[in-house]
Amino acid sequence: MRVEHRWRTIPALLGVLAGAGCGSRLAEQDILDHLDRQGVSPPRDRVSEPDAGASAPALPEGGATLEDLMRHAEAVNPELQSARSAAGAAAGRAWQARLYPNPEVGVRAEDIGFREGGVNTLVSVSQPIVIGGRLRASAAAMRAEEAVRLAEVERVRREVLGRIAGLHARVLDLAAQIAMADELMGVAGRTLSIAEERFAARAVAEPDVLRPRIELAQLRADRQRLARELESAERQLGLEVGAGPIVAARLAPGLGPDARPLDEGTLRAEVASAHPSMIVAALEVEAAEAALERVRAERVPDLRVSAGAGYSEEGDQGLAEFGVSAEIPIWDRRQGDLLALRYDIVRLRQAQAARRNELLARLAAEVGEYNAACDELSVLRESVVPDAERAFGQIDEAYRAGRASFIDLLDAQRTLMQARRTMTGLRGRAAVARARIGAIVGPEFLVPPGRSAGSHSESEPQTAPEGAEDSP
Repeated sequence: MRVEHRWRTIPALLGVLAGAGCGSRLAEQDILDHLDRQGVSPPRDRVSEPDAGASAPALPEGGATLEDLMRHAEAVNPELQSARSAAGAAAGRAWQARLYPNPEVGVRAEDIGFREGGVNTLVSVSQPIVIGGRLRASAAAMRAEEAVRLAEVERVRREVLGRIAGLHARVLDLAAQIAMADELMGVAGRTLSIAEERFAARAVAEPDVLRPRIELAQLRADRQRLARELESAERQLGLEVGAGPIVAARLAPGLGPDARPLDEGTLRAEVASAHPSMIVAALEVEAAEAALERVRAERVPDLRVSAGAGYSEEGDQGLAEFGVSAEIPIWDRRQGDLLALRYDIVRLRQAQAARRNELLARLAAEVGEYNAACDELSVLRESVVPDAERAFGQIDEAYRAGRASFIDLLDAQRTLMQARRTMTGLRGRAAVARARIGAIVGPEFLVPPGRSAGSHSESEPQTAPEGAEDSP
């Protein structure tokens, strides 16, 4: 009877414990569904190389466009995956911040006599009671941090896709320059053969042979440099995309949209209002303000309420105890934390303004580079190249008629080919600058409506001038 009486209250205490511990429970699947809508995949205990790219769309073996590269990178780029995982971790911390503190259960024995006397046995439950809005403020601070990390995913995405666009344009630019160098080397080689034949026939002096020979050697050296730069750019592009070196032959030809001057004012407004870095900066300020409110709420101490029941052998009776305790915030009232967070808010607001200025400065530099290339390209296309072609045609005709020298013909040919080579380089400069602008403004800028990022653009004729190689 005594033993039964002693533990009579245990089931009631366990019922209280179970009731206290089941509050504020959230289904993990709800959190994962929320993250999935944000593009964050469920966590895996171990990520291997094949698994990481299992969901990535396969790149075509030929004719791969910029959009193909971007889609593949979206699935496998480690920097982007890391940012998404950071967002998932922030969501987990936001979930944790909503949960109520767990109760504690304990068993203790008191007044234990070594010779005679009774023993008091108590089973107790204690539960922290959160007051002062600390739980609400903590959850709000963690939700603000989660929002920052989700916005950071878009910022990293824009940086990654911008680098891919820049490298894509660079690879195509170098490939076009190499093709032009091959064409120029063919023309220079044929011209050198003609000069050597005329020198062997004592029709020209030795300088007429040396000039095309030097020009051919310079073209070969330049082509070798371009080939090295292309190999490096292909490796860099492959690393960003996560698919091994992306050789130029695997890409769809064309450097993108036609080079036309851009309105910087419209782009500045877009960057200042909608750039992911600006959104992240604004959310960081909000997160710091939420953290400040959390620390203010944490200055109010929690109450710890305890209750216990047991049995006294000495009095052969049941026991009960109740208690309430709280920390007294006399010396530590979180003054240092509050001051640090206030400075953090000021710092983040200043960093937000600095980030805006940095983005607009980069945009101004890239738009200036792009517009300058467009203007120069327009002059070459509309004036310089047509004039050079007309001059070469006239001198070639005069040379065939015996009214012009071979040196005059070489100079006219060199002027025309240099103009075409410069035009090829300007198209590449404009494409790279446009890709860098896209890294600031957004990938959508790189894909105009109705056009794909890798679509063919209108190109200038690349045929070699006729005449010198057919000259007698």
